[in-house]
Amino acid sequence: MKKFIFMIYFFIVTKCGLSLIYRIITRIRTQILLLKMKPSQTKLAQIKFEQLSTYTGLRNKFSSIYNKLKEYDITQFTTPPWKNFLEKIERSFLPYPPFLFLRDPTMMYSISSVYGGKRVSKELAFLESKISKDKLKIFLEEDYVGGSLLSNSTYLTSCMSIHHLYYFIKWQDKTNCDFSQVNNVVEWGGGYGNMAKIFTRLKSKPFTYVIIDVPLISCLQWAYLATIFGEENVNLLQNHKDVIHENKINLMPVCFIDRHKIYADLFISTWGLSESSKYSQDYVVNRQWFNSKHILLGYQKSNKILPHGDRLQKFAIESGATIEDVQFSYNDYYAFR
Repeated sequence: MKKFIFMIYFFIVTKCGLSLIYRIITRIRTQILLLKMKPSQTKLAQIKFEQLSTYTGLRNKFSSIYNKLKEYDITQFTTPPWKNFLEKIERSFLPYPPFLFLRDPTMMYSISSVYGGKRVSKELAFLESKISKDKLKIFLEEDYVGGSLLSNSTYLTSCMSIHHLYYFIKWQDKTNCDFSQVNNVVEWGGGYGNMAKIFTRLKSKPFTYVIIDVPLISCLQWAYLATIFGEENVNLLQNHKDVIHENKINLMPVCFIDRHKIYADLFISTWGLSESSKYSQDYVVNRQWFNSKHILLGYQKSNKILPHGDRLQKFAIESGATIEDVQFSYNDYYAFR
């Protein structure tokens, strides 16, 4: 029987490829989560129902902003896998992303997370050992916009938000640095903006946050974060003359970074920089992580698809960072400073 199952598995892998199998598994797991967490998803939609009308008011600006930004050349900052990803997302997200854009199969496969398991259980246990449940509910509660798949009904949260809060608290635990000491953050590759959202909830005082990303993802971050925090609190730079605004979340398309003096108390990149081009990595390192005193870095071991992934380990160690394996995630690492 085992031999028969193995033969079937080998046939599927040979004919379909691991990528397609992973996509199929992701879709199946998505449907299971949607059914299992339907009451919690409904509850969240009721709590944050106003986000739908807010997003509707913003979405019509999306394509006009992006059409201007896409004219800038970002070739030296990207890699072939990211170019392929962006082409797929552009087809799905124009003239504007759907309200539940995280349900898009390409997003789930590349930039979001629907997987739980031992890793998430361990991360949540760690968070519960450091933070009261009342505060965790505030820090972790998901938003209606985006349609992130909930994985925990107690906190109305997702795997992604658990991951992101865990990164911050783990960094704090390793460096003994308090968030009150961090007033300027630079994040390289901010996904859809969730990590910036989590950090905003952690901070009690005003701060300046800059996310550096490719234009299409910067626009997506704008739509997501402006829906949650208000358009007046999110600054999307749209040309070379636009400036960083203090005490706001600033979204900087990578094509504009040479025109600005960027500095940080904390530099963040959780797998964004390791998935970027060699030029991007050298750019950040040569600028001393944007003159940042502290580093929170996630990266993977290099492979055929991401050939520059673990170059960052050498740079991080040379800058005084501590390296640590990511539990239950093979070939992934943290760097804390």
